[in-house]
Amino acid sequence: MPKDKEPKRSVSEQDKGDLEGLYSLKISLLEEMISLQKRQMEILSHRDGETAAKIEAENVSLVEKMFSLDRKIERLEESAPQSLPLIQLTDELFNKLEESRELNRKVGSLMEEILSEYQKELNLVQADLQLRKYLAQRKSGWKTGTC
Repeated sequence: MPKDKEPKRSVSEQDKGDLEGLYSLKISLLEEMISLQKRQMEILSHRDGETAAKIEAENVSLVEKMFSLDRKIERLEESAPQSLPLIQLTDELFNKLEESRELNRKVGSLMEEILSEYQKELNLVQADLQLRKYLAQRKSGWKTGTC
């Protein structure tokens, strides 16, 4: 008995379908990253740099996945014909990229502000410790009569 076979699609039609799938996957990764970036903005509004930094690690993982997708997309783009759905996906992809870039800029700016605040606090603590150490040494010198 002959097996039912699917009609063979041309390589370019198959590439087009694969490319649409890769674009859709990249869009979903971007949406996830945008969601995390919005969460970071909310957390940073409460001046919680540590939690925002943990979320940033998740963003880095998503960016690495997108780099991998980009390499696959590059290989397929050359052989895939352009179609209306593909153009629409590309447009949506670029809109998501722009939104993510803008959020990334804002998150980066807020994280720099908080880092600066942390640095000021650290400097104050270090100065306080040095002052206490100096005063303790000075005070003990009077007690032992070694001045």
